[in-house]
Amino acid sequence: ALANSLLGHLMISSVTFHPFISHFSPALFVAGLALLFLAHKKNDEKLKAAGAFNLSLGLLAAVVADFSGMVSVDINLLTIVAVEGHQGYSFLFTILYGFSTGYAYTNTFSRTALGYYTAGLLAMGVCLFSGYQLVY
Repeated sequence: ALANSLLGHLMISSVTFHPFISHFSPALFVAGLALLFLAHKKNDEKLKAAGAFNLSLGLLAAVVADFSGMVSVDINLLTIVAVEGHQGYSFLFTILYGFSTGYAYTNTFSRTALGYYTAGLLAMGVCLFSGYQLVY
C-alpha cells in the first residue's frame, strides 16, 4: 500500500498533464513560423530547417495535448458547450498544424502554405482563448 501511494504521488495525473503539455504546441508554432519568416528574409536553409523542426515537435505536442485533454476533462464540472467548443478548436488547430508542418517541409513559402500558417494562427488564438475561459 505504501509503494502504491508513493508511486501515485510521483506520477503526473492526466488532469495536471494537459495544462503542462498544452503550452508547448502554441509556443513551438509561433517560434517555427518566426524561424520560417527569418529564413525567408535571410534566404537561410538552416533557419528553414529549424522552423520546420519546431513545427514537427509542436505538432507532436498538439496531438498529445489533444488526447490528454480528452481524458482529463470532468464534464460534470464544466458546461458541455464550453468543453466541446475548446475540443473542436483544438482539433481544428491540430489539423491546420499538420498541414502547416507538411508545407514547411515541402513548399514552405507558397501561397497555400501562408494560408495554412495564417489559419493556424487564428485557430490557435481561438483555441487558447477557449482554454483560458475553461480555466478562469
